[in-house]
Amino acid sequence: MGIPQKVRKLPQRYAAAQSGATDCGLLYCAPPWYSYFMKILVTGASGLLGRSLMKLLATRSDFEVKGVAFSRARPPLEKLNLTNEGAVALFFAQYSPGIVVHMAAERRPDIVDNDMERARAINVDATKIIARECATRGAFLLLISTDYVFDGTSPPYFPDSPVNPLNEYGRMKLEAERVAESALREARCLESGTTIKRATDAHPAGAVLRIPILYGPVESLEESSVTEIALALRSRVPSNVDDWAHRYPAHVDDVANAILAIIDAHLGNSGTFEELGPMPRFLLSGLPSYTKFEMINVMAKVLGLHAEHIHPDPNPPKGAPRPRDCRMDTSRLESLGWRQKKDFESEIGGILRPFFGVN
Repeated sequence: MGIPQKVRKLPQRYAAAQSGATDCGLLYCAPPWYSYFMKILVTGASGLLGRSLMKLLATRSDFEVKGVAFSRARPPLEKLNLTNEGAVALFFAQYSPGIVVHMAAERRPDIVDNDMERARAINVDATKIIARECATRGAFLLLISTDYVFDGTSPPYFPDSPVNPLNEYGRMKLEAERVAESALREARCLESGTTIKRATDAHPAGAVLRIPILYGPVESLEESSVTEIALALRSRVPSNVDDWAHRYPAHVDDVANAILAIIDAHLGNSGTFEELGPMPRFLLSGLPSYTKFEMINVMAKVLGLHAEHIHPDPNPPKGAPRPRDCRMDTSRLESLGWRQKKDFESEIGGILRPFFGVN
């Protein structure tokens, strides 16, 4: 069987890592995933974004992709408790990924506030466990984070803008970014603990992608904080909907393409990527902006439904504090060739129609 024609040449730094590996007894510090295919591990693969990313990565013949999940793990996904350090270490030892896209998280701010211990375990502790495994094995870590690391008072935000999360979810994700970056500073041999240098110290050991609220083909309306607001259209009971915070909803396919652009930049060893530091931040906001009240009116229009019973609420939403406007500048992503392709008003009707029985 020949090598697939689409297979790309392994970046020079990986070949250098193999040829110049430090002997650590029975083990070498060269990346164990050195092969014709790049092994990619996706956590949270059963989620809204995870499903889109798995579908996109499957189109690449130069990738070998494995997805893990927990509560919704169905074949071909594997079930893995990311908070179990031993289980994660064993999985990494058996699969030996070269790239890890870590998306698993508790993203609902009010749920985070109601169960801080559980939320911290998945948002922070699991990230630390995964980052340490990546550091040990020389794998590249792409951590999916949030625009909620910003306080929403001074948009637009850039990769080096000051962070000031207003709620526990944002604080946990910011801490996750920092513990991941700390863990990736050094790679260590598995048995001896001897510190080694990466093949190319100037090349980032990982990256962070900060994203806004997401929408896409949901399994239930409640799966996305965007489609969830459409539930108000099913009732004729008068209700008030947030008309205070400006949101920048992104389609999961656009986010999946952004993840792929970062992966390709990493594998291609592009000069732009090399110059961004040890763990660069990439920012993604969908355009244009909407309040939730504006979103629900778009939904009503494309579905041909009445929304007179829904009224704008000009006050900050109750529950966990939310930032008012976290518009993020996407220039760094665009420098990698990424562009937004999905438009909210064009896409949301097709997503919602199956739940409303309309054509």
